[in-house]
Amino acid sequence: LVGDRGGARDMYYWGGAAPLAQGERGSMASLDSTLRKGPGPGGWRQPELPEVIAMLNYRLDPVRSNAAAYLQHLTYKNDKVKAEVRRLKGIPALVSMLDNPNREVHYAACGALKNISYGKDPDNKIAIKNCDGVPALIRLLRKTRDQDLTDTITGTLWNLSSHDSVKMEIVDHALHALSDEVMVPHSGWERGSNGGGGGGGGEENCKPRHLEWEMALTNTAGCLRNVSSERSEARRKLRECTGLVDSLMYIVQSQIDCKDVDNKLIENSVCLLRNLSYQVHREIPGCERYQEAPPLNQGPAPSSQKGGRKDDDAAADVVDIPKRTTPAKGYELLYQPEVVRIYTSLLKESKNPTVLEASAGAVQNLCAGRWTYGRYIRALLRQEKGLPMMTELLAHGNDRVVRAMSGALRNLAIDARNRDLLGKHAVPHLVANLPGGGQSQPVRALSEETVVSVLSTLHEVLGSSLEAAKTLRASQGIERLVLINKDGNRSDREVRGAGLVLQTVWAYKELRRTLEKDGWKKTDFMVNLNPPTTNNNRANGGYEDSTLPLIDKGGKGDREMIPMNDLGPGECGSRKYTHTHTHTKVLTVLDFSF
Repeated sequence: LVGDRGGARDMYYWGGAAPLAQGERGSMASLDSTLRKGPGPGGWRQPELPEVIAMLNYRLDPVRSNAAAYLQHLTYKNDKVKAEVRRLKGIPALVSMLDNPNREVHYAACGALKNISYGKDPDNKIAIKNCDGVPALIRLLRKTRDQDLTDTITGTLWNLSSHDSVKMEIVDHALHALSDEVMVPHSGWERGSNGGGGGGGGEENCKPRHLEWEMALTNTAGCLRNVSSERSEARRKLRECTGLVDSLMYIVQSQIDCKDVDNKLIENSVCLLRNLSYQVHREIPGCERYQEAPPLNQGPAPSSQKGGRKDDDAAADVVDIPKRTTPAKGYELLYQPEVVRIYTSLLKESKNPTVLEASAGAVQNLCAGRWTYGRYIRALLRQEKGLPMMTELLAHGNDRVVRAMSGALRNLAIDARNRDLLGKHAVPHLVANLPGGGQSQPVRALSEETVVSVLSTLHEVLGSSLEAAKTLRASQGIERLVLINKDGNRSDREVRGAGLVLQTVWAYKELRRTLEKDGWKKTDFMVNLNPPTTNNNRANGGYEDSTLPLIDKGGKGDREMIPMNDLGPGECGSRKYTHTHTHTKVLTVLDFSF
């Protein structure tokens, strides 16, 4: 049997043509006695699937490895065969092969599991989990030093991580191995920064060492990105995993230094950082010592106060950020003021909508709530010219990018100086995203969730600025707001959000005569605000101040990934990766198959 396989096996494992173009013969050769079928081309017959599954338990390793390799071939882009393999109990046999000391056996089994775990069918993922597939993959990951095998193991884990029921299994059994065996050693962080974390390598180090392991790092960051959306316990374990945040920050900074900010590795890394920043002001150890009381003049200011805040503005423009005595490390890196430069660089340089959305989402999360670091970050973002960048991105063609920018600007507007600047400069850009423009301004078809976010940001910005209200009027904002209220097709949340903004405008007595001259009546602004129909405690027309990680809060309750342009490289039967799947919108999975 061993002699029979000859060089055909090498063509299968190391060949690079179409899926199994050479290797199919290699896969079949060792099954000679079982599959001979008399005359005919080559004397072969295709084995039946039950036969192939039975061979997984055969006593000879070459038969087992070739049966697994053939299963990998059969399951390529074939959901029916995957389900049939599961029904015939092939998955436990493949998982048990991961502990086989023979490289060809565990390698082929892992490749088959990677294909079987790819796709939207949750049953295959659950079946792998139920026969302890995650711990078996991790045992193999800890043993191997083989780059191709590491790619395949981490790709399989990325596939599995897209299903909610497997996420905590990965956190509990795989997190430390993924960090210790992939992220930390292959990111280049420890060598590049002497353990200091966060710093980039600059021009002289512009071919970062981590690119050699880019596939395994991309898979691992994708897997952790998925599991970080699960619950606060998962985020806590990820944040506290030694070296993980440091490695992520190092990778992102290195990619920025090399001006390579649109690939899948940086996308997964920034989405993961965004998730780990979610509720950070409530979830980090000792968070209570960073909490701050809201200022006394919070909320819509009466018009009589409009002129008395120039001195406050000047003071607010400068923030004294204390110098650290020791370098930040671990989860502290998530909210250090320096992180602002990472996110502004990405907003400026990236063309990938998911990277833009995640960068703004991270800013939104860090600026949520009243806490010391949120205050620093709001001020530093202003100094780093982040406000005009985000304002400009409100015109982006991607709905979710617009929503992310709007949400970040709303939380940045908690800062009084930011609020004034946004009142002067951002209001027309926000208005342009409301439904109901005339012929000169075509209507943008944005989702309900995005319109509500824009309305909430307008409410925040207009709440204490007569000038902002005047800008709203000048940019035809009143027409659009009234139209939302009178349009029977708009949701309760949109109507309520528009009503809150209209009431805020009418509260400025100095504006009323001008508004009446424009032809508006008091009744246009005195809108009946029904309480929100949803059962949560959202303020201001139904928004939350931080973004739920990777979850679309569109009211249906179904989870969505931050949308991808594709599902990763797709399934493959050969050594070459091919970009086969393209979707404009991706459901809850970001899968990765081989």
